Amino acid sequence: MVMSRELFVLSLFVITVTGIAGYLLYKYGTGMLGTITFDRMAEINLTSKSMFYLAIMIIGFIMVAYAGVTLRNDIFVMNYLFTPAIFFGLVMLFVSRLMIGIPLSVTGVGKLTALLTALLVVGTAIASNVFFKETFSFRVIFGIALGVFAVILIGEV
Repeated sequence: MVMSRELFVLSLFVITVTGIAGYLLYKYGTGMLGTITFDRMAEINLTSKSMFYLAIMIIGFIMVAYAGVTLRNDIFVMNYLFTPAIFFGLVMLFVSRLMIGIPLSVTGVGKLTALLTALLVVGTAIASNVFFKETFSFRVIFGIALGVFAVILIGEV
């Protein structure tokens, strides 16, 4: 099955718009919380009430996971979401995005997005070469080098 050019462009548009909205909302939310540090991320106040709600949340996650895995044969998106590599990849992306709150609380969303995008392009290109033996033309390598240069220019964050 081949995706039409229009559908491909539409999907890029939706990803971009939702990503921008997500970043703006994320920055707005971190601004409300002040400076965020690793110590603050690890703050836990265990009371009987918090333990009870934590247990409910864990049970809820287990129920969602069980239902999703059970629905894999009936609903494609569940098959997609609960394919182990995709699921754990999304978990890693979630952790990555959660941690963005730390530098985001002390810098602008535009600078941070530009910096992380360039770093992710370089890191992902290197990792895809190592793990998937993906090759890159000189033009692509030059573009990645420009990304590294962008990181250096933006690095004053």
